[in-house]
Amino acid sequence: MQSDQSADHLIARQIAYYRARAPEFELSHHEPTSELRSALDAFAPRGRVLELACGTGIWTAEILRHPIDELTCIDAAPEMLAIHEERISDPRVRRERHDLFSWGSDGLRYDAVIFAFWLSHVPPARFAAFWSSVADALADDGRVFFVDDDARAEISEEPIPDAEIPAVLRRLDDGSAHVAIKVFHQPTDLQADLRTLGWAAEVQPAGDRFLVGTARRGET
Repeated sequence: MQSDQSADHLIARQIAYYRARAPEFELSHHEPTSELRSALDAFAPRGRVLELACGTGIWTAEILRHPIDELTCIDAAPEMLAIHEERISDPRVRRERHDLFSWGSDGLRYDAVIFAFWLSHVPPARFAAFWSSVADALADDGRVFFVDDDARAEISEEPIPDAEIPAVLRRLDDGSAHVAIKVFHQPTDLQADLRTLGWAAEVQPAGDRFLVGTARRGET
């Protein structure tokens, strides 16, 4: 059983890692492949859109290729948001700093919620609560789009043995070692887990190490 204290401690370490990683984030982060970009195009975001864990704006730029009305971008790392602001100047964008494990939409509703390479950083014990917060942020006919590593990507990571919460060791260019939560989902299992929570979800493998998912709430 994962304790809340253990999860909180690891989440804090994960945020610290991404704060430290911000200057070199784009050197090591996944650029959208043509297959992932095509999946976003098929999803076709519109209206008011929320991007969670926006980082430095790699996926923000992809979202903005679509005719959306406004885009709210949230991240826990101010260093990421600072780079995001330098990189993305579109007037449709506004930025907010929040820890996504304590964040709430405060009654605001969005036509689409999008997150790239974030879901694998959610501890299993916080999975249902995270998706509940996503549901709270959606308009009645709102949709979710996400991409991430899947279980095939584990070979390129350095898992921490016997960790209470699935986690990996990450190293930065300065030689410092950091810890990040990393849950390697199987697409079929993830789809089933979401449907158990009441989502109409479709999750498919993509490329040689990714998954792509879409979901709507209130259906089974």
